[in-house]
Amino acid sequence: MKKTFSNWTLLCLLAGAIGCNNTDQNGTPDFKYNITVTELTEPSWYDLVDSASYITLKSPDGTAMGEIKQLVVNDGRIYVLADGFYCFDMEGNCLFRQTAKGRARNEFMDASSMSVSDGLLFIYDRMQYKGLFFDARTGQYVSSVNSTVNGRAGYSIGDYIIINNLNTGDDPRLKILSKENPENVLAGYFAGKEHLSSIRGTMSWVDDGLIYTSYRRNLAWKMTGPECIPYISITVPDDKKLPDQLIEDMIEAGQISPGGNERADYIYGLSEIKECDGFITGQLNDGNSFIYFVYDKNTGNSRFFTRLYPTKELWQQFPMGDNVCAGYKDCMCTVVIPDHVQLIRSILGSIGNEPDQEKFRQPYNAIDALTENDYAVVACLWFKNL
Repeated sequence: MKKTFSNWTLLCLLAGAIGCNNTDQNGTPDFKYNITVTELTEPSWYDLVDSASYITLKSPDGTAMGEIKQLVVNDGRIYVLADGFYCFDMEGNCLFRQTAKGRARNEFMDASSMSVSDGLLFIYDRMQYKGLFFDARTGQYVSSVNSTVNGRAGYSIGDYIIINNLNTGDDPRLKILSKENPENVLAGYFAGKEHLSSIRGTMSWVDDGLIYTSYRRNLAWKMTGPECIPYISITVPDDKKLPDQLIEDMIEAGQISPGGNERADYIYGLSEIKECDGFITGQLNDGNSFIYFVYDKNTGNSRFFTRLYPTKELWQQFPMGDNVCAGYKDCMCTVVIPDHVQLIRSILGSIGNEPDQEKFRQPYNAIDALTENDYAVVACLWFKNL
Protein backbone atom coordinates (compact mmCIF):
# COMPACT_ATOMS: atom_id res chain seq x y z
CA MET A 1 0.00 0.00 0.00
CA LYS A 2 1.41 3.36 -1.02
CA LYS A 3 2.27 5.63 1.89
CA THR A 4 1.56 9.35 1.46
CA PHE A 5 1.88 12.38 3.70
CA SER A 6 -0.31 15.42 4.03
CA ASN A 7 1.14 18.89 4.36
CA TRP A 8 0.32 18.82 8.08
CA THR A 9 2.05 15.47 8.53
CA LEU A 10 5.18 16.79 6.85
CA LEU A 11 5.15 19.83 9.10
CA CYS A 12 4.79 17.57 12.12
CA LEU A 13 7.73 15.52 10.90
CA LEU A 14 9.79 18.66 10.58
CA ALA A 15 8.76 20.12 13.93
CA GLY A 16 8.40 16.98 16.02
CA ALA A 17 10.16 13.90 14.68
CA ILE A 18 13.38 15.84 14.19
CA GLY A 19 13.24 17.01 17.76
CA CYS A 20 14.60 20.49 16.99
CA ASN A 21 13.86 23.34 19.36
CA ASN A 22 12.76 26.92 18.59
CA THR A 23 9.11 26.58 17.56
CA ASP A 24 6.43 29.21 17.14
CA GLN A 25 2.95 29.17 18.70
CA ASN A 26 1.65 26.94 15.92
CA GLY A 27 4.28 24.29 16.66
CA THR A 28 6.20 24.77 13.40
CA PRO A 29 9.94 25.44 13.38
CA ASP A 30 11.05 29.05 13.77
CA PHE A 31 14.18 29.35 11.67
CA LYS A 32 16.83 31.89 12.62
CA TYR A 33 17.47 33.08 9.05
CA ASN A 34 14.61 33.29 6.56
CA ILE A 35 15.98 33.96 3.09
CA THR A 36 13.75 34.63 0.08
CA VAL A 37 14.96 33.77 -3.41
CA THR A 38 15.24 37.03 -5.28
CA GLU A 39 15.55 37.70 -8.98
CA LEU A 40 18.61 35.96 -10.41
CA THR A 41 21.38 38.32 -11.42
CA GLU A 42 24.72 38.03 -13.15
CA PRO A 43 26.81 40.37 -11.00
CA SER A 44 30.39 41.35 -11.55
CA TRP A 45 33.02 39.88 -9.28
CA TYR A 46 33.63 43.42 -8.04
CA ASP A 47 29.93 43.92 -7.25
CA LEU A 48 30.07 41.29 -4.50
CA VAL A 49 33.67 41.14 -3.28
CA ASP A 50 35.22 44.11 -1.50
CA SER A 51 38.77 42.75 -1.37
CA ALA A 52 40.86 39.60 -1.46
CA SER A 53 44.08 38.42 0.14
CA TYR A 54 46.12 35.25 0.11
CA ILE A 55 48.22 33.00 2.34
CA THR A 56 50.80 30.66 0.81
CA LEU A 57 50.98 27.41 2.78
CA LYS A 58 54.66 26.56 2.86
CA SER A 59 55.99 23.02 2.74
CA PRO A 60 58.99 22.60 5.09
CA ASP A 61 60.49 19.84 2.95
CA GLY A 62 58.86 20.13 -0.47
CA THR A 63 56.53 17.16 0.03
CA ALA A 64 53.04 17.17 -1.48
CA MET A 65 49.93 17.46 0.63
CA GLY A 66 47.73 15.17 -1.44
CA GLU A 67 44.03 15.55 -2.10
CA ILE A 68 42.56 18.20 0.18
CA LYS A 69 39.33 17.11 1.89
CA GLN A 70 38.54 19.90 4.32
CA LEU A 71 39.60 23.34 5.47
CA VAL A 72 39.00 24.81 8.94
CA VAL A 73 40.23 28.24 10.04
CA ASN A 74 39.98 28.72 13.79
CA ASP A 75 41.58 30.98 16.39
CA GLY A 76 44.30 32.28 14.07
CA ARG A 77 45.25 28.85 12.73
CA ILE A 78 44.63 27.15 9.37
CA TYR A 79 43.86 23.42 9.53
CA VAL A 80 43.86 21.27 6.40
CA LEU A 81 42.74 17.64 6.15
CA ALA A 82 44.41 15.80 3.27
CA ASP A 83 46.45 12.58 3.46
CA GLY A 84 46.78 13.55 7.12
CA PHE A 85 46.18 16.76 8.99
CA TYR A 86 48.23 19.96 8.81
CA CYS A 87 48.25 23.14 10.88
CA PHE A 88 49.58 26.52 9.71
CA ASP A 89 49.77 29.98 11.20
CA MET A 90 48.21 32.91 9.35
CA GLU A 91 51.52 33.54 7.56
CA GLY A 92 51.42 30.03 6.08
CA ASN A 93 54.16 28.45 8.18
CA CYS A 94 53.57 24.78 8.94
CA LEU A 95 53.34 24.41 12.72
CA PHE A 96 52.68 20.67 12.85
CA ARG A 97 51.35 17.80 10.79
CA GLN A 98 50.61 14.11 11.04
CA THR A 99 50.47 11.84 8.02
CA ALA A 100 51.49 8.49 9.54
CA LYS A 101 48.88 5.75 9.08
CA GLY A 102 48.34 2.98 11.60
CA ARG A 103 46.15 1.39 14.22
CA ALA A 104 47.91 2.70 17.32
CA ARG A 105 45.79 4.79 19.64
CA ASN A 106 47.25 8.04 18.26
CA GLU A 107 47.05 7.00 14.58
CA PHE A 108 44.34 6.78 11.95
CA MET A 109 43.82 4.76 8.79
CA ASP A 110 41.33 6.88 6.81
CA ALA A 111 40.67 10.37 8.18
CA SER A 112 37.39 11.49 6.60
CA SER A 113 36.47 14.61 8.59
CA MET A 114 37.86 17.19 10.98
CA SER A 115 36.58 19.76 13.45
CA VAL A 116 38.21 22.26 15.80
CA SER A 117 36.42 23.26 18.99
CA ASP A 118 37.31 24.21 22.56
CA GLY A 119 41.03 24.01 21.90
CA LEU A 120 40.87 20.48 20.48
CA LEU A 121 41.41 19.20 16.95
CA PHE A 122 39.15 16.20 16.30
CA ILE A 123 39.90 13.71 13.51
CA TYR A 124 37.41 10.99 12.57
CA ASP A 125 38.71 7.71 11.13
CA ARG A 126 35.85 6.15 9.16
CA MET A 127 37.72 2.89 8.65
CA GLN A 128 38.01 2.20 12.37
CA TYR A 129 34.94 4.23 13.55
CA LYS A 130 37.39 6.05 15.75
CA GLY A 131 37.76 9.63 16.90
CA LEU A 132 41.11 11.14 17.84
CA PHE A 133 41.66 14.31 19.86
CA PHE A 134 44.77 16.46 19.50
CA ASP A 135 45.74 19.73 21.13
CA ALA A 136 44.78 22.36 18.55
CA ARG A 137 47.75 24.60 19.44
CA THR A 138 50.53 22.01 19.63
CA GLY A 139 49.29 18.96 17.72
CA GLN A 140 50.02 16.71 20.69
CA TYR A 141 47.85 13.62 20.97
CA VAL A 142 45.29 13.85 23.78
CA SER A 143 42.95 10.85 23.58
CA SER A 144 40.89 8.64 21.30
CA VAL A 145 37.44 7.09 21.42
CA ASN A 146 35.85 4.19 19.60
CA SER A 147 32.17 4.09 18.79
CA THR A 148 29.71 1.34 17.97
CA VAL A 149 28.09 3.70 15.46
CA ASN A 150 29.12 2.99 11.87
CA GLY A 151 29.85 6.49 10.64
CA ARG A 152 31.16 8.05 7.45
CA ALA A 153 32.13 11.26 9.25
CA GLY A 154 32.36 12.61 12.77
CA TYR A 155 32.69 15.98 14.49
CA SER A 156 33.22 17.10 18.08
CA ILE A 157 31.97 20.16 19.90
CA GLY A 158 32.11 20.63 23.65
CA ASP A 159 31.37 17.38 25.46
CA TYR A 160 29.73 15.79 22.43
CA ILE A 161 30.53 13.91 19.24
CA ILE A 162 28.25 14.10 16.19
CA ILE A 163 28.37 11.03 13.92
CA ASN A 164 27.00 10.86 10.39
CA ASN A 165 25.42 7.43 10.66
CA LEU A 166 25.88 4.97 7.79
CA ASN A 167 22.91 2.82 8.76
CA THR A 168 19.71 3.30 6.80
CA GLY A 169 16.07 2.51 7.46
CA ASP A 170 14.66 3.76 10.73
CA ASP A 171 18.02 4.57 12.31
CA PRO A 172 18.77 8.32 12.79
CA ARG A 173 20.98 9.93 10.18
CA LEU A 174 22.87 11.89 12.86
CA LYS A 175 23.70 10.51 16.31
CA ILE A 176 24.93 12.61 19.21
CA LEU A 177 27.30 10.78 21.55
CA SER A 178 28.91 11.60 24.86
CA LYS A 179 32.63 12.27 24.48
CA GLU A 180 33.30 10.62 27.81
CA ASN A 181 31.14 7.59 27.02
CA PRO A 182 30.81 7.25 23.21
CA GLU A 183 28.54 4.23 23.51
CA ASN A 184 25.94 6.49 25.09
CA VAL A 185 23.72 7.90 22.31
CA LEU A 186 22.24 11.08 23.75
CA ALA A 187 20.11 12.07 20.76
CA GLY A 188 19.31 11.08 17.22
CA TYR A 189 18.04 13.34 14.46
CA PHE A 190 16.36 12.81 11.08
CA ALA A 191 15.10 9.32 11.87
CA GLY A 192 12.69 7.18 9.90
CA LYS A 193 13.03 5.94 6.34
CA GLU A 194 10.50 8.30 4.75
CA HIS A 195 11.60 11.26 6.82
CA LEU A 196 15.26 10.58 6.11
CA SER A 197 14.51 10.41 2.41
CA SER A 198 12.63 13.70 2.53
CA ILE A 199 15.25 15.60 4.49
CA ARG A 200 18.55 14.17 3.26
CA GLY A 201 21.07 16.77 2.30
CA THR A 202 24.64 17.84 2.89
CA MET A 203 26.69 18.59 5.98
CA SER A 204 29.28 21.30 6.54
CA TRP A 205 31.33 22.16 9.60
CA VAL A 206 31.27 25.80 10.66
CA ASP A 207 33.05 27.44 13.56
CA ASP A 208 30.43 26.58 16.18
CA GLY A 209 28.72 23.44 14.93
CA LEU A 210 27.53 21.26 12.08
CA ILE A 211 25.03 22.51 9.49
CA TYR A 212 22.77 19.88 7.94
CA THR A 213 20.52 20.73 5.00
CA SER A 214 17.19 19.49 3.69
CA TYR A 215 17.74 18.68 0.06
CA ARG A 216 14.07 18.85 -0.91
CA ARG A 217 12.64 21.30 1.58
CA ASN A 218 15.37 23.96 1.30
CA LEU A 219 15.90 24.04 5.06
CA ALA A 220 19.00 23.78 7.23
CA TRP A 221 19.64 22.98 10.89
CA LYS A 222 22.67 23.61 13.06
CA MET A 223 23.88 20.94 15.48
CA THR A 224 25.68 22.24 18.55
CA GLY A 225 26.02 18.98 20.45
CA PRO A 226 22.62 17.71 21.60
CA GLU A 227 20.87 20.84 20.32
CA CYS A 228 19.29 20.83 16.87
CA ILE A 229 18.54 24.44 15.95
CA PRO A 230 16.29 25.37 12.99
CA TYR A 231 18.72 27.65 11.24
CA ILE A 232 18.03 28.55 7.60
CA SER A 233 14.82 28.54 5.59
CA ILE A 234 14.90 29.37 1.87
CA THR A 235 11.61 30.61 0.44
CA VAL A 236 11.20 29.73 -3.23
CA PRO A 237 8.60 31.35 -5.52
CA ASP A 238 5.43 29.25 -5.73
CA ASP A 239 5.88 28.46 -9.40
CA LYS A 240 9.38 27.11 -8.67
CA LYS A 241 8.58 24.98 -5.61
CA LEU A 242 8.64 21.21 -5.66
CA PRO A 243 4.95 20.21 -5.29
CA ASP A 244 4.12 18.12 -2.23
CA GLN A 245 2.77 15.33 -4.41
CA LEU A 246 6.00 15.19 -6.39
CA ILE A 247 7.97 15.03 -3.14
CA GLU A 248 5.74 12.17 -1.96
CA ASP A 249 6.33 10.33 -5.24
CA MET A 250 10.08 10.89 -4.94
CA ILE A 251 10.05 9.55 -1.37
CA GLU A 252 8.12 6.49 -2.48
CA ALA A 253 10.61 5.90 -5.31
CA GLY A 254 13.63 6.59 -3.10
CA GLN A 255 14.76 9.46 -5.31
CA ILE A 256 16.54 12.61 -4.20
CA SER A 257 15.82 14.71 -7.27
CA PRO A 258 12.94 14.91 -9.75
CA GLY A 259 13.59 13.02 -12.95
CA GLY A 260 12.93 13.74 -16.60
CA ASN A 261 12.22 17.17 -18.00
CA GLU A 262 10.41 18.17 -14.79
CA ARG A 263 13.76 18.79 -13.17
CA ALA A 264 14.27 22.08 -14.99
CA ASP A 265 11.05 23.54 -13.60
CA TYR A 266 11.96 23.64 -9.91
CA ILE A 267 14.44 25.17 -7.49
CA TYR A 268 15.45 22.73 -4.78
CA GLY A 269 18.48 21.08 -3.23
CA LEU A 270 19.87 23.50 -0.63
CA SER A 271 23.47 22.43 0.01
CA GLU A 272 27.07 23.42 0.70
CA ILE A 273 26.36 26.01 3.39
CA LYS A 274 29.36 28.11 4.44
CA GLU A 275 29.29 30.78 7.12
CA CYS A 276 31.44 33.55 8.57
CA ASP A 277 30.55 36.25 11.09
CA GLY A 278 28.78 38.49 8.60
CA PHE A 279 27.67 36.28 5.71
CA ILE A 280 26.16 32.94 4.73
CA THR A 281 26.72 31.36 1.33
CA GLY A 282 25.21 28.29 -0.26
CA GLN A 283 23.78 26.80 -3.40
CA LEU A 284 20.53 25.46 -4.83
CA ASN A 285 19.71 23.39 -7.88
CA ASP A 286 17.91 24.87 -10.85
CA GLY A 287 17.59 22.02 -13.30
CA ASN A 288 21.08 20.95 -14.23
CA SER A 289 22.76 24.13 -13.05
CA PHE A 290 23.45 25.77 -9.70
CA ILE A 291 22.09 28.94 -8.18
CA TYR A 292 24.45 30.50 -5.64
CA PHE A 293 23.58 33.00 -2.97
CA VAL A 294 25.26 35.37 -0.55
CA TYR A 295 23.23 36.47 2.48
CA ASP A 296 24.22 39.47 4.58
CA LYS A 297 23.42 38.72 8.25
CA ASN A 298 23.64 42.38 9.23
CA THR A 299 21.20 43.80 6.68
CA GLY A 300 19.08 40.73 5.88
CA ASN A 301 19.71 41.31 2.17
CA SER A 302 20.80 38.61 -0.26
CA ARG A 303 21.95 38.10 -3.83
CA PHE A 304 21.09 35.04 -5.91
CA PHE A 305 23.08 34.48 -9.07
CA THR A 306 24.10 31.88 -11.62
CA ARG A 307 27.59 33.14 -12.41
CA LEU A 308 29.93 36.06 -11.88
CA TYR A 309 31.60 38.36 -14.37
CA PRO A 310 34.28 39.03 -15.46
CA THR A 311 35.24 35.38 -15.09
CA LYS A 312 35.25 32.08 -16.85
CA GLU A 313 33.01 29.12 -16.10
CA LEU A 314 35.16 27.72 -13.30
CA TRP A 315 34.46 30.79 -11.17
CA GLN A 316 31.10 29.22 -10.28
CA GLN A 317 32.91 26.86 -7.94
CA PHE A 318 34.46 29.63 -5.86
CA PRO A 319 33.78 30.10 -3.00
CA MET A 320 30.24 28.65 -3.11
CA GLY A 321 30.28 25.04 -4.20
CA ASP A 322 31.89 21.69 -3.72
CA ASN A 323 35.44 23.00 -3.53
CA VAL A 324 37.14 23.11 -0.14
CA CYS A 325 36.31 26.36 1.65
CA ALA A 326 35.39 27.71 5.06
CA GLY A 327 34.40 30.90 6.85
CA TYR A 328 36.60 32.73 9.32
CA LYS A 329 35.63 35.89 11.17
CA ASP A 330 34.31 38.14 8.40
CA CYS A 331 35.80 36.48 5.33
CA MET A 332 35.46 33.30 3.29
CA CYS A 333 38.54 31.17 2.63
CA THR A 334 39.29 28.53 0.03
CA VAL A 335 42.41 26.39 -0.42
CA VAL A 336 43.96 25.38 -3.73
CA ILE A 337 46.84 23.02 -4.43
CA PRO A 338 49.49 23.64 -7.13
CA ASP A 339 47.73 21.30 -9.57
CA HIS A 340 44.82 23.74 -9.59
CA VAL A 341 46.77 26.87 -10.41
CA GLN A 342 45.13 27.09 -13.83
CA LEU A 343 41.73 26.87 -12.14
CA ILE A 344 42.47 29.82 -9.90
CA ARG A 345 43.93 31.84 -12.74
CA SER A 346 40.70 31.37 -14.64
CA ILE A 347 38.71 32.16 -11.48
CA LEU A 348 40.33 35.54 -10.92
CA GLY A 349 40.37 36.43 -14.59
CA SER A 350 42.45 39.19 -16.07
CA ILE A 351 43.05 41.15 -12.89
CA GLY A 352 45.96 42.94 -14.53
CA ASN A 353 43.50 44.55 -16.95
CA GLU A 354 41.60 46.13 -14.06
CA PRO A 355 43.85 49.01 -12.94
CA ASP A 356 41.23 50.25 -10.46
CA GLN A 357 41.28 46.91 -8.66
CA GLU A 358 44.80 46.99 -7.25
CA LYS A 359 43.71 45.19 -4.10
CA PHE A 360 42.99 42.10 -6.23
CA ARG A 361 46.34 42.06 -7.99
CA GLN A 362 48.38 40.54 -5.14
CA PRO A 363 46.38 37.33 -4.74
CA TYR A 364 46.37 36.83 -8.49
CA ASN A 365 50.16 37.20 -8.67
CA ALA A 366 50.64 34.92 -5.65
CA ILE A 367 48.52 32.15 -7.12
CA ASP A 368 50.29 32.51 -10.44
CA ALA A 369 53.62 32.10 -8.62
CA LEU A 370 52.60 29.00 -6.63
CA THR A 371 55.24 26.30 -7.07
CA GLU A 372 55.67 22.63 -6.25
CA ASN A 373 57.65 23.69 -3.18
CA ASP A 374 54.49 25.19 -1.66
CA TYR A 375 51.65 23.12 -0.29
CA ALA A 376 48.81 25.37 -1.41
CA VAL A 377 47.35 28.88 -1.39
CA VAL A 378 44.49 29.95 0.84
CA ALA A 379 42.56 32.77 -0.80
CA CYS A 380 40.49 34.96 1.52
CA LEU A 381 37.50 37.00 0.30
CA TRP A 382 35.66 39.84 2.02
CA PHE A 383 32.17 40.43 0.68
CA LYS A 384 30.64 43.86 0.34
CA ASN A 385 27.64 44.77 2.49
CA LEU A 386 24.51 43.94 0.54
